[in-house]
Amino acid sequence: MSAKRQPPLYSNPAPVTAGRHNNMRLLPAYSFGYAREVASLPLTAVEFQTASRCYPIVFTPQAPLSPVCIVGIKDSGNLFIDKAGQWRPGAYVPAYIRRFPFLLMSDPESKRMVLGIEESSGRLSEERGDRLFENRQPTPFLNEALTFCADFNRQWEDSLTMLRAFQDAGILVEDDREIELGETQSLKLGGFLVVDEQRLSEVSEGVFLAWREKGWLAPLYAHLASRQNWPDLAQAARMAG
Repeated sequence: MSAKRQPPLYSNPAPVTAGRHNNMRLLPAYSFGYAREVASLPLTAVEFQTASRCYPIVFTPQAPLSPVCIVGIKDSGNLFIDKAGQWRPGAYVPAYIRRFPFLLMSDPESKRMVLGIEESSGRLSEERGDRLFENRQPTPFLNEALTFCADFNRQWEDSLTMLRAFQDAGILVEDDREIELGETQSLKLGGFLVVDEQRLSEVSEGVFLAWREKGWLAPLYAHLASRQNWPDLAQAARMAG
């Protein structure tokens, strides 16, 4: 049996329990170096409008059809993290990054969704940082992490529902981008889906109004607007060398 595939950035998550983590603390996020190697990150629909100012937003066709923001070009890694591990000033930091090293995960024993933590994170400490438990009870800090992760999961499921509706309406098409890396070097990126404006214009009024009622039009148009960020991403890749 193959090992379970973990979400991006996670390699060894475990349910947070007093028995396992009673003495653990979490240091502040001084560095985003743990996300240096990724070229895309999951993004929820409620983030599209803010994220569209910084990143191209596309949809991965692999099941489940999912929204991501592009932060790098293949082998470039994350172009928004500098050598010191700092996120580019002024650029939006996705919620997926901000929840790390926490996540909601299925408890192997109870089969319920519980708060988990990436145990390989360098932010875990027994000496400094915010305590996870006091007298074996969750601290307000840990409860806030649980709330954040629960909100993220709910927004993620809502985003997947939105994309399934777009796919059912036939407005998603395959796309690719030719990225100029130099005078004689270019790179073709593909394997993702985008909204086709012509097909969008052919959607029935009833469907369009239903999407408006669900609040899906704002993220839809933010996705379209995010195309303006491809040239900036290519420029960052050229500068990174």
